[in-house]
Amino acid sequence: MRYAAVASPGYLRRHAPTGMDAAALTRAPMLRFDRRDGMQACWARDALGTSFLDAPVHWVPSTQGFLDGALAGLGWGLNPLMLVAAHLTARRLVELVPSQRLDVPLHWQHARLGARLLDGLRATVLEAAHASLPSSAAHTNAAPLHTSRRRPVPS
Repeated sequence: MRYAAVASPGYLRRHAPTGMDAAALTRAPMLRFDRRDGMQACWARDALGTSFLDAPVHWVPSTQGFLDGALAGLGWGLNPLMLVAAHLTARRLVELVPSQRLDVPLHWQHARLGARLLDGLRATVLEAAHASLPSSAAHTNAAPLHTSRRRPVPS
């Protein structure tokens, strides 16, 4: 799944008036899903060459709350591109570094016991994923991540 580092335009005017760089990023308030959420650090390393983020943190353990926090200008954070695309188009959100995104591999897991019962669901999920998500083979910036509740974190 492709993630974009986004914030509200007002947030960027306050915290990075000349554009987001490593120095501004280390001070700018950010959103984190939980204490194990390291996606912002992965993106910062890839996009701006720093993973040291000593900025204030707002803990938002809700996907919708995470998006709402960015829209309200509380901080910047990584959101699924599918979730923020309309907000980017409407300019309610902007990318910190345009088109610098983080690809996170998704995995489908199920128990072998009763797997035949899930074959139809599995086929539908895989079909939808292939239709709407970027192919991992086509992207080289996919970070090695593990799942933690709803948001992945670095290993």
